[in-house]
Amino acid sequence: MRDFCPDEKADILVSELLGSFGDNELSPECLDGAQRFLADDGISIPSSYTSFLSPLSSSKLYQGVQAFGDLQHFETPYVVQFHNASVLAPSKPVFTFNHPLPQPAENRRYTTVSFQVLSDSTLHGFAGYFDAELYKSVHISTNPPSFSEGMFSWFPIYFPLRTPVTVHSGDKVEVQIWRCVTKQKVWYEWALTSPCPSPIHNPNGRSYYIGL
Repeated sequence: MRDFCPDEKADILVSELLGSFGDNELSPECLDGAQRFLADDGISIPSSYTSFLSPLSSSKLYQGVQAFGDLQHFETPYVVQFHNASVLAPSKPVFTFNHPLPQPAENRRYTTVSFQVLSDSTLHGFAGYFDAELYKSVHISTNPPSFSEGMFSWFPIYFPLRTPVTVHSGDKVEVQIWRCVTKQKVWYEWALTSPCPSPIHNPNGRSYYIGL
């Protein structure tokens, strides 16, 4: 892709670069690089994608991470099929990316997401999903409210918390999440801010990152 020089630009750019959190396999960076092959009035498929989070209770997932016995694994998101897991509140949107975009595009993101817990439980982390608009009203989704029936290509992603937190029905759960980008790598950082603060997980990509 770095050396390709076509005689004509394309009218349609079709890609399959989506990860379980939408942008976690470098789709924004790859499509930004490929956009120079697209005509000014060309279209991208997908045209946009949004990540989603839900607070999650799963002692099984937590214990699986804990078994490694180190900090690194608590600062790593996992693509995994959920078993013995309970979502504690409906999912909410996190980051959205659109294509094509004027270049150079800014792919760093930060947001705070708040939830109201539906039942007494223990918070072990967050479940991540995505919804992608392929073209106009055509979507594919792993987000539970709009899940694409029969689609098994993507499992959810699990962002663990280092320390489980007891929560009660009606409690506010709030998480801050960053998508950080340098010339060498992309990584996520996340921290619980309510009902009690946690340390920032994976600061500066010390435990987990995707290389560019």
